[in-house]
Amino acid sequence: MAETSAIEWTDATVNFWWGCTKVSPGCDHCYAESWNAFRGNGEWGPGAPRRVIKGAAGLLKTLQRKSTAFYQDHHRKPRVFMSSMCDLFDNEVDADLRLPALRSAAEAPGMHIQMLTKRVGNVLPMVPPEWEKQWPQHIGLMISVCTEREAKRDIWKLRSLKEFYRIPWVGISMEPMLAPINPPDLKGIDWIIVGGESGKNSRPLHPAWVAHIQRACKDAGVAFFFKQWGEWLPDGEAAADVFQSLRRAGVETMELHADPSPFATVRFDTRTMYRAGKKRSGGLLNGELFHAFPKELQL
Repeated sequence: MAETSAIEWTDATVNFWWGCTKVSPGCDHCYAESWNAFRGNGEWGPGAPRRVIKGAAGLLKTLQRKSTAFYQDHHRKPRVFMSSMCDLFDNEVDADLRLPALRSAAEAPGMHIQMLTKRVGNVLPMVPPEWEKQWPQHIGLMISVCTEREAKRDIWKLRSLKEFYRIPWVGISMEPMLAPINPPDLKGIDWIIVGGESGKNSRPLHPAWVAHIQRACKDAGVAFFFKQWGEWLPDGEAAADVFQSLRRAGVETMELHADPSPFATVRFDTRTMYRAGKKRSGGLLNGELFHAFPKELQL
């Protein structure tokens, strides 16, 4: 939780509690869980206690107070991510904790609040009842989608929520993207973020998967944000001297097929992946930087 953030698509993070339970393949190597385990707090998993962050409401008020100065400097409102170390719509969190957090966000109109959840089915019964009449127009909603199965299960729910509540913008975070995802119907979707996984046990991201989503966003007029390759850098996605350096260093490599299915009879577009690390891998796709935001988040 901080007034500034290294996350490329936000300016600050606010967490009203720490802790969560894994509900997706994307949770397998959760950075927040790893950090929590290192600290020895034991706030992850079914039945584990969530740790309340007492300063969260105060931080939101501070960011709200500073929002005018931020706007003068950047010609837009600050973007604030709720929540990076938990899920606002966690089944194991009591409404007595969740509702004050959401109402605190509603009282900070000087910012763009970015809510991200892996539990889109819980949004309808868990938001404050007064939001049915008027969803706070400075708050947007994103969902995490890591596989084709999750895309088919959840994106239509996000679209329905946007229509029901008149949410100003909604987005899909495909991070980490773990397999090819056929571009869904993007009608009503404002933003897609794609990224690879970082860390010791990270899984690679094939360029074809990313390019497929990027083209779909372009065709549909949806803002596309490519955050990072993560731990594994595909061949051809950086300058030649970078790969020469990686080969000289003897870094681990692997072959990744565009179609990862074990039943595929023909392997098209096989790419060599280099364990370069997040910093060296960067976030260029075909030599370009894609950091687009919905128009609502540019104001």
